[in-house]
Amino acid sequence: MTRHDQARRDALVKTLVKAKEQAETAALYLTANDRDPEDIMTTAVVIEHIDIALEQLGALVPQ
Repeated sequence: MTRHDQARRDALVKTLVKAKEQAETAALYLTANDRDPEDIMTTAVVIEHIDIALEQLGALVPQ
């Protein structure tokens, strides 16, 4: 992998980690404010998909 490819991969991982943090915050907000359970489940699915993407990139983030 070239350094440019590595830089692109690292940027993608960083973006996915940030998206996961935002999705976790949204899930916490929805749960704490007793919002629609369907919305809460949707955020859980989003987090799962982000985890899968990070795993595929070899950048599994501890939970």
